[in-house]
Amino acid sequence: MASAICNGTTCRGPGRLVAILVWAAVLHSVAVAQAAVTISTGATQNMSCSNGMCAPTAKTAVLNVGDLEAFLASGNLAVATTGSGVQADDIHVCSALGWSNSSTLSLEAHRSIAINAPMSITGQSGLTLDTGKRGWLSFGSKGNVSFVSLSSQLAINGSAFTLVGDIKTLANDVAANPSGDFALAKSYDATGDGTYLSPPVPTVFSGTFNGLGNTISHLSVGGAVKTASGWAEGFFAELGTTGILENIGLEAANISGQPRLKASWTGTLVGVNFGTIRFSYAASKVTIRKGSFGGVLVGSNDGTIMDSNASGVLKGKVGTVGGLVSDNEGIIQNSHAAVAVTVKEGAGGGYGGLAGENLGTVENSWATGNITVGTGGHLGALIGISGGAINNSYATGAVTGGTGSDSGGLVGENGINGTISFSYSTGAVAGGGYIGGLIGFDGAQSGSITDAYWDTDTSGITDPSQGAGNIANDPGVTGLSTAEFQSGLPQGFDPAVWAEKSNINGGLPYLLDNPPVRKH
Repeated sequence: MASAICNGTTCRGPGRLVAILVWAAVLHSVAVAQAAVTISTGATQNMSCSNGMCAPTAKTAVLNVGDLEAFLASGNLAVATTGSGVQADDIHVCSALGWSNSSTLSLEAHRSIAINAPMSITGQSGLTLDTGKRGWLSFGSKGNVSFVSLSSQLAINGSAFTLVGDIKTLANDVAANPSGDFALAKSYDATGDGTYLSPPVPTVFSGTFNGLGNTISHLSVGGAVKTASGWAEGFFAELGTTGILENIGLEAANISGQPRLKASWTGTLVGVNFGTIRFSYAASKVTIRKGSFGGVLVGSNDGTIMDSNASGVLKGKVGTVGGLVSDNEGIIQNSHAAVAVTVKEGAGGGYGGLAGENLGTVENSWATGNITVGTGGHLGALIGISGGAINNSYATGAVTGGTGSDSGGLVGENGINGTISFSYSTGAVAGGGYIGGLIGFDGAQSGSITDAYWDTDTSGITDPSQGAGNIANDPGVTGLSTAEFQSGLPQGFDPAVWAEKSNINGGLPYLLDNPPVRKH
């Protein structure tokens, strides 16, 4: 999830400094980041430090981590990106650092802070993190902040955060202050908690929870709670419109489904989301009970999900499900899912590698999981049923449907208001109803699809007229061979958004701001 990757004494990152994913290792080559203060094992250069303040004397500067720790041993220290007549943008923490006295470290960035190495605070110390109006706080695959003492002070962008060390404390604090700001002090193993019979945090949350790059492992939830939006199941039952969840990972989770005979929204992180989820992930096994709806990260999304992902296994019985979310009526951006979705009986629902149903916007996102559904249903390797917008996205998973299933490499059914632009699919497609290389059944108006493609070699749909299962030569849909895909970006694909390299994504187009990742 870092906006920079550290290598030796330097940090490298994409020019837009968009945060990637907490567990990802970026595979594409990137230019050396400019206008940044890097904290690393390299020798201090282009930095002026005096009177508790370190500031750059050039746009690219290095602060040696040993020097930083020595300054902290003597008192408080602020590291800024603004110097005398000099403006750097970002702070990259590329080497592990820690301190045990009562000193406070302040990182003051003009734009973003990327923590790509462990930061350990073992005393009654303090940490202040400030990013600019256009910046983010993000964490790399090896980056996190851990506090030994819950009495330590943490402030992020002017707000004081309450540190919590376990799920029970978080739940109690949220119940007492649903709009408060909380942070996970260190990674937490929930094995000893057993299985929660309802969401661990049942209170509708409208504050901010920052995981600080830490994880919660072995969370087990086996029941739902009723909110104003209906029955909801997950770590958080419901995130309100002003709520924010960020920089948190849920690993080896098991969400077993609502045992009551009531339909519920099920997601590992959140059952129902009206707020903002960013830089977060879930690696989970999720079981959706008959008639319910679910996704590995979120059940229902009416808010914003960005720079987040899901992996694992999702199994269901008659209900709309998706690898990342079940239903999206909000925004999904720069996110992806690698989830195997298996449903015994489709019964008209939507089943997708990223979302079961999309009535909002999906952009700069992708999915790789295989989708297998029995009789009925609408199957797409990215979206099952879409009545919203899909832009600059792709899917590579295989889609296999039974009798009466409409199956497409990208979308199972594209509804009357559905639009697709600058997107593609490569997975094998099979089904017992309408089947198409890109879309199973296209019900949208002519002109709703622009520069969309499918792979005629890998999909098994070799007929160039069968981009959609119900419309021959559907306008805007084009079949390309694998070799044609690999020979250069398809027509209409913006090279500022997409790229191709032979050793990345099988030589197929990939998103610069959301590149393919290694398994964690």
